[in-house]
Amino acid sequence: MVEFDENIFNPKRFVILTLLYLFKELTEGELARASNIGWGSLSTHLRRLEDGDYIKRKKVITPKGIRTVVKITEKGYITYQKEVEKLDGILQSVKYQDLIKKEDG
Repeated sequence: MVEFDENIFNPKRFVILTLLYLFKELTEGELARASNIGWGSLSTHLRRLEDGDYIKRKKVITPKGIRTVVKITEKGYITYQKEVEKLDGILQSVKYQDLIKKEDG
């Protein structure tokens, strides 16, 4: 049986890491809008990811004021890739089993 990293394999945290995997870094506001996750929930999930060293947060000064930038870490990047590979393996197995059934049936 395939075991997933429970710190990443929560639907909201998986969406957050997917966005950061694709864009490398986003502000908390950009993450909230792109993921459609509310501020309270986003903050909780970001804290858990940060505690696990999957992401880093830092305050930056922009023309629009102070923003918190969220960036995926090397550990987050590698772990995300491994989790996606596990999912892909499951999907390939299901596709293979469907193909066998069609050939037999």
